[in-house]
Amino acid sequence: AERRQAIDKPTIDVFHGDGTGYSGKTFKVSLQAIHPAVIWDETKEGNEAFSGFTIDLLDLLKEELNCDFELSLGDPAEPESAEAALERVGAGKTIGDEREADFAAGLIHMTANRTRIVHFTTPFMTSGYVMVVPVPKPSRGLWNFFAPFDTLLWILVIIEMLVVAAAFYITEAPHMTVHAETDVEGSALTSVGDVIYFSVSLLTGTLDKSPRTWGGKLIMLGHGWFMLILVASYTANLASFLTAQALVPSIKSWNDITSTGRQYKLALPRGTAHADFLEFETGHYGYEFNVEYVDTFEEAFEMVADGRADATFEDEPVVQYYLEEDVPEALRCKLMEVGRIFAPVGYGLAFNLDSQDFITFSQAIVHLQELGDINRLQLKWRIGPGASTQEELCGFSGNDGTDAFLAGDFWGLVLMTSIFLIVGLIVNMYERHLKAKATLGAKTREVFAVSDPEPKIAAPPQAAGSSLETAVKNGVTQALTQAGHVPGSVEATVGYAYSRP
Repeated sequence: AERRQAIDKPTIDVFHGDGTGYSGKTFKVSLQAIHPAVIWDETKEGNEAFSGFTIDLLDLLKEELNCDFELSLGDPAEPESAEAALERVGAGKTIGDEREADFAAGLIHMTANRTRIVHFTTPFMTSGYVMVVPVPKPSRGLWNFFAPFDTLLWILVIIEMLVVAAAFYITEAPHMTVHAETDVEGSALTSVGDVIYFSVSLLTGTLDKSPRTWGGKLIMLGHGWFMLILVASYTANLASFLTAQALVPSIKSWNDITSTGRQYKLALPRGTAHADFLEFETGHYGYEFNVEYVDTFEEAFEMVADGRADATFEDEPVVQYYLEEDVPEALRCKLMEVGRIFAPVGYGLAFNLDSQDFITFSQAIVHLQELGDINRLQLKWRIGPGASTQEELCGFSGNDGTDAFLAGDFWGLVLMTSIFLIVGLIVNMYERHLKAKATLGAKTREVFAVSDPEPKIAAPPQAAGSSLETAVKNGVTQALTQAGHVPGSVEATVGYAYSRP
């Protein structure tokens, strides 16, 4: 009773849930048309021209308080201006002056300055500003595929392969192995390259050798386990790294704006609380800003997307709805929300100073919050904590709204593979040259052996046994000559048996 006596008429007996409420009273409402709170359809007239989150809230209040509303814009020339909506309520006028509207609605910030010129209801929603920046172009470095592991880790991998190669050399090199056979080829020097290939080929999946000693087999087990974990970790990290690498804009939060002075240019809508916020930041903290004001927040967003401004900031519900539902096709997936909410604020209905109706509306708003109706409105309009993120809507790995990798992500890998291919072909050509040289030398010796045989000296008459032995020796000599041996370089003892007459 004491509480009701403190409220002047005509609201003294008007409370939500009383049934009679305002008994059908019509309130004139001055609107700030900002999506998704108030969406204005210029092709329609009267209350039918307006929809949005705040309009749905007014419909719920209409039922709670048994009243009606007559909706109109604060200023059709500046529909997004909160100041224009508040002026029609009588903001800045003295008590008793004529008002064009009973209260203002939209997404009107409850600030300290405004509480001096209007009465606010309890906030029906709280949020704050978020930064909006252009989606950065993805990095297309030649060696992006190495980035999932840092430099130190790659160095450790190389060291591990060299250590394993040294162990293979000790256990498997031809001149050191204790086994009768080995897959390592070459001399003491050239086998070094073969054991390095032995070690590295397990990583690349081209292993064509196997250890023969038990020591070598144990080394291979440890090396194989190391490479298994390495390849699995690299594969998993590569996918996540290339998917997320584009999401690193130069401006990551509001602190990046305040800590760099006038380095970054802001595009902001005029007639809203943005100017008051910047004035507060400058007056209290000495921050300086490079700002260009435009008529609407949509124009500010377009300037950021086109590169004419570095960033903008806007109420989080506005940003969420715009990026998901309202963004033009030309700007889709070109803007992103970054950082945390800053300058938290409540949004309320603003009544003129000589009205006490804000108390009744505040009670009704609290009741709707308890019922969960306001949360359901947030879900309907896809704003608030449950709204989709820009990453979910677009993805940014390829900067085209897909999760596909682009060719530019693998140019370095193609280059490295090409280098191995070219070097391999050059080595193969050298091997062919050596083989051809060896073949030519053999053929040359054969030609000289045939074209310039040693002069034959007539042997003196010998016995039958001596003639047979001479014939055999001559036959062996001829056979060796045809095989490429220089006559006289090979000595052979011929044993034979024959029957004597």
